[in-house]
Amino acid sequence: MKKRRILAVLMIVALAVASFSGCGKKKEKEEPKKETKQVVQEEEEPEEVEEEPEVNQETFAIFGVDSRENNLGKGTRSDSLMVVNVDNTNKKVYIASVYRDCYVQIEGHGLDKITHAHSFGGPELAMDTLNTNFDLDIQKYITVNFMNVAELVDDMDGIEQDITEEETKYINGYIDELNGIRGTSSAHITEAGTYTLDGTQAVAFSRIRYTEGGDYKRSERQRTVLFKIFSKAQELDKAKKIDIAKSMLDKINTNYLESEVLRLLSKITEYKVEAMDAFPKVFYSGKIDGVFYEVPVTLNDMSTQMHTFLYPTEAYTPSETVQSISAQESAVAPTANNDFTQQ
Repeated sequence: MKKRRILAVLMIVALAVASFSGCGKKKEKEEPKKETKQVVQEEEEPEEVEEEPEVNQETFAIFGVDSRENNLGKGTRSDSLMVVNVDNTNKKVYIASVYRDCYVQIEGHGLDKITHAHSFGGPELAMDTLNTNFDLDIQKYITVNFMNVAELVDDMDGIEQDITEEETKYINGYIDELNGIRGTSSAHITEAGTYTLDGTQAVAFSRIRYTEGGDYKRSERQRTVLFKIFSKAQELDKAKKIDIAKSMLDKINTNYLESEVLRLLSKITEYKVEAMDAFPKVFYSGKIDGVFYEVPVTLNDMSTQMHTFLYPTEAYTPSETVQSISAQESAVAPTANNDFTQQ
C-alpha cells in the first residue's frame, strides 16, 4: 500500500473506532448510496493519486455498536453516534456526539431512542434519522464494533489518560467485564492519577456513565479517547501505520470508496480537531410511559445548536419538519432537568 493510502485509511479507522469511546446543510433529498458491505471499498488506483476538486465542507456519520457477534448492520443498536464535519478551507475538524437515548422521530417507528434507529434499519435508517431530526444531509457513514477500539489502542501501545478518584469507583467493573470478553488480564486502576491505558482499560474508561454528569460525561470520555487515538495515529511511523491498517481494514463497515477516503483524509495530518461537543445541551432525563429517554428541550434548540457548532459561520433556521417533531416532543416531555449549556 502506498504511503498516502496507508495514512488516509489509518486516519479514517482511527476516527471510526474511537467513536465507541451523530452532514452538511439540508439540501434536496437524494437517494443515499447503498454500498454497505464490509470495509472500505476497493478501487483500482494509478501510481499517483489524482487530486479531485475539494469541497469546502466534508461530513459523515460514525456509529459505534456493541456486538459480541461483530454484527455491524441492522439488528444492533448504535451505542455511540457522532457527526464529523471536516472544514477543508480552514483545515479544521468538528465532532458532535448525540446521546444514545435522545428522543427523536424514527421513520416507521415513531418517537423513540435514536440508538434504536441503527437496530431497526442499519446505518441507512440511522443516517435518515439524523437528517430528519436535525436538518442534516449525511450520505456517508462508518460503523465499528467497540472491540476494535481496544485492539487499536493496543496496537498503538496505549494512550495516556488522567483518571479521577470518582472514575476509579466504576472503571474496574468495566475492566473485569472486558477482560472476560477479550480474554485479557488488564489491571485494575485503584488510585487517581495519570496512566497509560491499554485497550481494555481505554474502552472501560469510555463506558463509565454513572459519575456526576452522567451520559454527558460519558460522551466527553468517548470524545477524549477519540482525540487521543487521532493524535497518536498522526505520530506513528510508516511501518506501524501499515501494520495497523492491515489489521483494522476488515473490521469496519462503511459506504466510502477508497478514493473518497483518500480525497477526504490524505492530508489529515495538517488538520486540527477544533472542537468536540455533545448534544442535546438542555434536556429532560427520565421516564415517559415507563421508558427512560433524554428528551431535548427543545428539538428546535438542539438542531440550532448543532448547526452552530458544526458550521459556525453559517446561518440556520429549523425546517418545518424539525419544528413539527419538536412540538410533538414538547407535548409529552416534562420540564428540563439537565442544562449543560455552560459546559
